[in-house]
Amino acid sequence: MKEAIRVQNPDGSFKIVFRENNNRPSNNIKQETKETKDNSDNKKHEKKKKEIQDPRYFNPLNPEHIDIFGRDLLNKDLIFSLLNGETIKGKMIGFGQYEILLESGNKKLILLKQGIMKIEVL
Repeated sequence: MKEAIRVQNPDGSFKIVFRENNNRPSNNIKQETKETKDNSDNKKHEKKKKEIQDPRYFNPLNPEHIDIFGRDLLNKDLIFSLLNGETIKGKMIGFGQYEILLESGNKKLILLKQGIMKIEVL
């Protein structure tokens, strides 16, 4: 199928040029297909997965990475300053993602990490 195009000459006059039109998109125009969209979604997913595997964060799916600070403070005598102004002395015997298990005297306490302002090592 031929297509007519109006083209302007350098002197200002116009001429009509005919060209073939195959009704196909040209090769230099990239159409977004489902595959390219899936690839971009996969890249986002891989980036997020990589962030989750960062050793600074607790990840139950990857148990080889544990809380660096918690591991170093296990079985040490500590002083916890809480947000409400209380101080608690004790030995840290365990920890999780959101809590710390503390032995103070004959009692075992669970402290939420969000309530701790400061930790001092004795």
